[in-house]
Amino acid sequence: MDSLSVHLVNPSDNSFGTAVVTPRWLFVLAAATPREAGDPILVDESLEQIVPESIRPGDIVGISVHTGNALRGYAVGRMARSRGAWVIYGGIHATLFPEEVLERGEAHAVVTGDGDIAWGKAVADCLAGKPQKIYEGGRIEGHEFLPARWDLMNPEKYMWASVQTIRGCPKHCSFCSVWRTDGRNRASETIKRVIDEIVDLRRIGFRFIALADDNFYPVTFTDLRLAREQNNTAKLEELTAIRAERFRLMERDGQAAQGHGLLYPDDDGSGRGRRVSGCDEEGQHQGRAGGIEAVTPEGLKAVFKDWNPSGDALALRLQTFKEHGVHVLGSFIFGLPTDRPATFDATWQWR
Repeated sequence: MDSLSVHLVNPSDNSFGTAVVTPRWLFVLAAATPREAGDPILVDESLEQIVPESIRPGDIVGISVHTGNALRGYAVGRMARSRGAWVIYGGIHATLFPEEVLERGEAHAVVTGDGDIAWGKAVADCLAGKPQKIYEGGRIEGHEFLPARWDLMNPEKYMWASVQTIRGCPKHCSFCSVWRTDGRNRASETIKRVIDEIVDLRRIGFRFIALADDNFYPVTFTDLRLAREQNNTAKLEELTAIRAERFRLMERDGQAAQGHGLLYPDDDGSGRGRRVSGCDEEGQHQGRAGGIEAVTPEGLKAVFKDWNPSGDALALRLQTFKEHGVHVLGSFIFGLPTDRPATFDATWQWR
């Protein structure tokens, strides 16, 4: 057993020596690795490329792939298998296309869905020399989320740390994989565990923390309005409870972060979410990443996201963020069926 190592690899074609945000999955699966396998060797190729000579016969190599880094991940897997290692894939792309991963990545096994529990089973089976082809990780509940092994991280290599409070999204935007891979029912981490992790990361020295959530605030005002109009009391109570829970978390994370930067969405653009979190100190920079997608109602309808504001209403919403000192990183999609040459001009003028 002393000669065996478990390697967890975040594949990338480009290595820069430093990265912006910690790849959270790397440190969560480190926590999921069985004790009998020892502490895993973590390789984030956005920092530095894996050294083939570090892989020995009998080692176990876990590789997580999304579509953008799948080809590099397959190359790493083929290299590892040629050196006699067990090769296991996971991640969004592997969940959606497990057969492709088995074929092109020369995998011994694929973990689909959440890996918090399934990864340990796959490792144990490799240790026994009898891995299955597919391990169905499914969608675990919030209380089953594993805390990350931040003790295995070099904090000097990352600008931002990351925590996760929720997985999955109740929406069904056509371009998004989240509701297919992580489900439409929210799985929420307990507030105490989230706060404890934020405190630990602050003690390590991280000033900025990103919430790596599929949808931090999965309730829109439209959801509440529709529940009222439908006289769906049970749904309204459920949505109201989710809303209250999210604000309780923001209140607590503001205390834990001591007024420093947290990347999360506001409630309605009024700035209330930011004030509740205790992040109003002058000179502190706050931010939110938002999927704007399209500035026209036709574009939003085409991707099943017409509950987003558009046009002047969108401009007003973002201006409100700005007035409260919240910087917005907007994501846009071009090439929708409703796009026309004028769409590009409209987007540019709207900025």
